[in-house]
Amino acid sequence: MEHAPHHRGHRRPGRRTKTDSLELLLKRIALYSSAALLLWAGWRYYRNLQDNATALDGPYQRVTVFEGNLAQDSLPDAMEESGSSEDETKAVLKALRPAGGSAPLHKGDHFRITRSADGSFQHLTLLRGRKSAVVTRQGDSFKTTVYDTPLHQVQRTERGDIRGSLWLSMSRERVPAEIIQEFTDVFQWSIDFLTETRDGDRYAVNWVEEQTPDGRVWSREVQGALYGGKRSGVEVGVLFEGAYFDEKGESLARMFLRAPLNFRRISSFFSNSRWHPVLRIRRPHHGIDYSAPQGTPVVSIGQGTVRAAGWRGGFGKTVEIRHAGGYTTLYGHLSRYGPGIRSGVHVRQGQVIGHVGSTGISTGPHLDFRIAKGGKWFNFLALKLPKATSVPKAKKAAYAALLRRRLQALGAEGL
Repeated sequence: MEHAPHHRGHRRPGRRTKTDSLELLLKRIALYSSAALLLWAGWRYYRNLQDNATALDGPYQRVTVFEGNLAQDSLPDAMEESGSSEDETKAVLKALRPAGGSAPLHKGDHFRITRSADGSFQHLTLLRGRKSAVVTRQGDSFKTTVYDTPLHQVQRTERGDIRGSLWLSMSRERVPAEIIQEFTDVFQWSIDFLTETRDGDRYAVNWVEEQTPDGRVWSREVQGALYGGKRSGVEVGVLFEGAYFDEKGESLARMFLRAPLNFRRISSFFSNSRWHPVLRIRRPHHGIDYSAPQGTPVVSIGQGTVRAAGWRGGFGKTVEIRHAGGYTTLYGHLSRYGPGIRSGVHVRQGQVIGHVGSTGISTGPHLDFRIAKGGKWFNFLALKLPKATSVPKAKKAAYAALLRRRLQALGAEGL
């Protein structure tokens, strides 16, 4: 049997030499060193992040804020309740005097008192009207800085159907009360919303709001209004250079109001032969008797000049006003006159010239209202109210462009 020759240099499988062990040791040392270096670098990076974050954050100061509404809460009481002494409160209020004090000017006026963690006063911010007043401490005294509150405009539009009254229908759509009032004022010469509204009538109103950055509404103004009624037909009103005009550019305002007061009913109409309830005879009654509670304000139906204000026989306390175009109006049985009403005084349309009474020959509180032209009395209820003005010819193109935009905003195609 023959055997393969044995060579000294041949290594048996599984046997490790000294050289192999040394190489393995060096590899392990290199690996562990790399891992340690990476751990050290990561730790340093983490420490640097912590240091940077601390430097950026700085010391945190906790503050306490006290807020209130100027119309409902007392600023002096709030100052003391928040931690101010009586002397500090007086000093802060004194610093506010040059800025107009702390009395509320607007429904949403409010204040904000800020105190540090230890309770010391930091500053008071007063949002009052269109001004912001900030009171800060400067040593032993206080300084007030006043800023104008910026306003931005927001356009809003609401439309809907009449169910019940106009007021309730618009309120259901959350139309602000002042816009509902403005809406009725726009159409006061053409629509009687007490008697002419019908269920199913449609309305639309577009208005602009001026708001402060904190959301307070500073003012609202109707830009366009539209009413489609079974009784009234379709009426449009667009604001243009301070007045409202219809789709033809004719003013919605009339020379005269439809009535000189808010009345309950008409108790006696214009007549050439009426049975007088006191004198017990038939005689002409060339006026309209409006029944209304004692003291109800009576307004001039148009601008003019007071011709007479005083006692006038059976009319009692009376105001007579001369208007343009040869018109004269008379308001009788008043309980008292409006402020400043006397002969020769100019009055504007809608100005209060007296209050409902029962002076003179009268059976109860009411207004005897009369109107004449050229010295001749006529039936006011039959008068087609003359229009006040119209868009000037040179501005008709500008108005037409505005009218298109407003009608689109109102959704006029649905009415």
